[in-house]
Amino acid sequence: METEGHTLMSMAIASRYARALADVLGPQGDFGSMSKELDEFAAVWGESSDLRRVLVSPTIPVEQKRSVLDTILERLGTSVTAGNFLRVLLVNYRMSLLEDVLQAFRKVANERLGIVEVQVLFAQDLTPDEQKALRGKFTELTGKTVEMKFRREEKLLGGVQARVGSTIYDGSAQG
Repeated sequence: METEGHTLMSMAIASRYARALADVLGPQGDFGSMSKELDEFAAVWGESSDLRRVLVSPTIPVEQKRSVLDTILERLGTSVTAGNFLRVLLVNYRMSLLEDVLQAFRKVANERLGIVEVQVLFAQDLTPDEQKALRGKFTELTGKTVEMKFRREEKLLGGVQARVGSTIYDGSAQG
């Protein structure tokens, strides 16, 4: 139970940072570009256990950590805004929450842009026409722009299941 509490706390903290970044970007902010830059940094972060160790270690002085971070950001060509945001995470000892923050930022960005994410699980591969039909149906159903995420699910016997937020639409053989 303690890990669940920790996860909820981590997501609450991550959501605060994500909302703050969205506020900095403003209503007309380029959320897509910011997501892309943060994802590029997250890819480097994910590939290097040494980098993760250095940036989260309590024994390494913040100035050294910032120097390492600045070097990476310069190599990636990261914008001032994205760089400043990552530095804020660093100096507030929140780099370990990077993945949670990115997930929360995508959610906040989608909300502010009026985009709803639809996760579709399917048993057999969907044709492009079937995917297009599903996209149209969920656009009509939600009244919003939809971002579709398709994933094959071996457990389904047939049909599809879709999740929009906490609502599940079950068109599977089991359902």
